[in-house]
Parts: sequence; structure tokens; C-alpha cells
Amino acid sequence: MMHSQSTGGNSNHNQQIQADGDVNAPSAMDGGVNIGGNNFGVVITSIATADEPRRSFEVSKKTRIPIPASLIGTVSGVITIAGFITGGFSVKQLIDVYLSGNGFDAVGGLPHGPWWFLGSMIMIVFGLIGWLFFRFLHRNVLRLPKLWIFRAWAGIKEENGRTYPYSLRLSKRCPECRNQKLHFQQVPEKWLDFYDNTHTHTKRKVTDWASLAVCPRHSEHSIPVDISGNDFDEALPR
Repeated sequence: MMHSQSTGGNSNHNQQIQADGDVNAPSAMDGGVNIGGNNFGVVITSIATADEPRRSFEVSKKTRIPIPASLIGTVSGVITIAGFITGGFSVKQLIDVYLSGNGFDAVGGLPHGPWWFLGSMIMIVFGLIGWLFFRFLHRNVLRLPKLWIFRAWAGIKEENGRTYPYSLRLSKRCPECRNQKLHFQQVPEKWLDFYDNTHTHTKRKVTDWASLAVCPRHSEHSIPVDISGNDFDEALPR
């Protein structure tokens, strides 16, 4: 356990810090000392309400993907365009075979068109997924998983001005249940229920999700996570 004591007179420069144990103080200016924590230069908070104050969450683990968002967007765009071009040539080949009236024998058996078409569809799917990820990164927001066992993702700008993908593991104990760790995840907030002719419930379609720190003991202890009120879009050292 760390014990600290601060004493000072009229001048801030006379302040002293006495500590037993390990202290991480990256900066000390005008008599103030910043004690380093585990947030790694990343700040994530809750949404303050009339009944609840703003709370800070700890980033217990952080993994930086060393590929800038701009490169992800460029590569995704190239893959998508290549997929459309390849798909267009494969479709043209299949049409030519069909219009020839001689079947596949006219081209020496099964043409390569179907395989090229399948490959182009795979390229387009991967390219679009990468492009959507690129757009998410440039929003500089936090995205919680729908299953709490997975990590959160965020696009965080660094001091060089580039945005990088970050995988984050968040942690905090429930303020009401001290021995319960909160689960960070998306939960259904709004949904549509469907019924058949006999008024039997058939399915539910979620239309909106809420980002929460969920208490596993009592759902009313859940804390809304502010996914955009952070410093992810500020070029800071991380």
C-alpha cells in the first residue's frame, strides 16, 4: 500500500512528496504531481446524469495494431475495386459461353469464370469490411463488444496525427457491489417484437444498442459508457 504526504508553504515549489513503495510520476509542474495509472493516456468515462456522477473506467490492457487507419482504408479500397473488376470479367466470360450456344465444350470444359466470380465476391466482402472498419476508426469512438468476454475497439489518434486501431480491456468494480466486476458490453435498448396470426411471439429484432458497464449481480447497477466523450481524437502521446 502506498502512503503519501504533502506539505507546503506559500510557494508551490516548497511542496514535498513522501512515498513508501513504487510511485510513477511522469511529470511534476508547479508543485503538482501526476501519479501514473494503467490508463495509458486513454480516458474513458461514464455518462453523467442527475443522479450519478461521471465515473472513470480503468484500461487494464491495451493492444495497439501498428497499421494506421489511412492504410487500412487504402488497401480496402484497392481490394474492393479489384474484386469488382475481376467479377466483371468472370461474368462476361460466363455470358460469352452462354451466348455461344455450344456449352462449356466450346471453351475446353468448365470455364474459369465461376471460380473467378467466387474469388471476386470474397475480395469485395473483405474490402467492404475493411472499409467499414476504416470509417469506424476515423470516428474516434469506442465500440463495446456484444459479448463481454471480448475486448472493446477504438480508433485513437497519436501524437504523429495518425489514427491507429486499439484493442482495449476495460475494468471497474460495481460501486454498489464492491466485490463484483462490471462487464463492458452492448445490450439491447430498443427492439421490435414479431408475432404470428395466433399472437405467438416469433422473433425479436434489435434496432438500437446501449453501451453499458453491466453489473452481473443486479442490472439496475449498470453504468452507461460514454463512447464519444473521450480524447481519442486528440493527438496525444499514448
